[in-house]
Amino acid sequence: MDIDLLISNRKKFEELIKCGQSPWLDNISRCMIDSGELKSLVDNNIITGITSNPSIFEKAIDSGECNYPETIKKMSSQGLDTFEVYDAITQRDIKDAAKILYPVYKKTYGKDGFVSIEVPPDIATDTETSVKQAERIFHSINEPNLLIKIPATKEGLSAIAQLIAKGINVNVTLMFSLTHYIDVADAYMEGLEMAHKNGADMNKIHSVASVFISRLDTMADNLLDNALNKAGGDAKSGIISLKGQAAVANAKVIYNKFIEIFNGERFKKLESIGANIQRPLWASTSTKNPDYYDLKYVEPLVAKNTVNTLPEQTIESIANHGNIKSDTAELDFEKSVNILNELKKFGIDTEQAGEILQKDGVKSFEESYNKLLDSIKNV
Repeated sequence: MDIDLLISNRKKFEELIKCGQSPWLDNISRCMIDSGELKSLVDNNIITGITSNPSIFEKAIDSGECNYPETIKKMSSQGLDTFEVYDAITQRDIKDAAKILYPVYKKTYGKDGFVSIEVPPDIATDTETSVKQAERIFHSINEPNLLIKIPATKEGLSAIAQLIAKGINVNVTLMFSLTHYIDVADAYMEGLEMAHKNGADMNKIHSVASVFISRLDTMADNLLDNALNKAGGDAKSGIISLKGQAAVANAKVIYNKFIEIFNGERFKKLESIGANIQRPLWASTSTKNPDYYDLKYVEPLVAKNTVNTLPEQTIESIANHGNIKSDTAELDFEKSVNILNELKKFGIDTEQAGEILQKDGVKSFEESYNKLLDSIKNV
């Protein structure tokens, strides 16, 4: 990244923070930690958190840079198997990143400054193993600003409630639909209620709910293109007007539901005993279609109590030409509902799409995880 560009335009990121949105980096590597780049981003208020996933670690380790090959060879020579090497490397990087971000966590009284690490994605449909692995990783890294990523699968929902009940911070991932969001918010509050019964310190339990954005547009646009090829002349303009509209509309409907749920009686009771809001997190916010504006999934989704996880290129785009305005995620709710209803007329149901995208996401992360293990094995 162009650190000088980011620092010279850091007011744009500070404006995001003033609007109530936390800019988190959607990347991590040993190079970033050792070079001081991550610390510079944190010290200059450009990012206030960081996320990781198997795809990110696969790219970092497979690059052959950042001393990963030497570290892998050394660990292997000490008798560690492939999974143990993976586990040690990822935990080391996450722990070091958490220490760099700890000042943000402290300054915000535990509201921000988090680092996320995912449980192995091949256990996404195994509740018991997910809980055990999450507990092991959380206590092994042993940093207060750590979030354990659990997918919002059916089995994951139970794991989320159990982990929150144990006082373990959770980043719920692979959410695509309004139903996913409602189910996750319910699991979070169920976990909080159990935590309170267990005598936990409610104020120390944190969670974010990661809603994936751009992938919905990719899927919806492909379906709209199919509809366009079959449509008559009168219908074509309506179909074209819907392209690139699904993802932001879906996110705005979800944000409206977030406001409703966390201003509801159930959460207010929990808040009165110290519970924290589960913030919506916008994930997958880089623009995949080169014909679309590169901040398409940033500028319209600024809002209080939210996070946006930003790839490096998107961070540079914000610095270069971002136009940050407050509370944009709250605008155009009725229009967003209408867009989702119009999409249904062409056979595009965001609820059904969400189920497909979640399954694809689990599969994709598992494939990246397996590639990562193969890369470690072949060093």
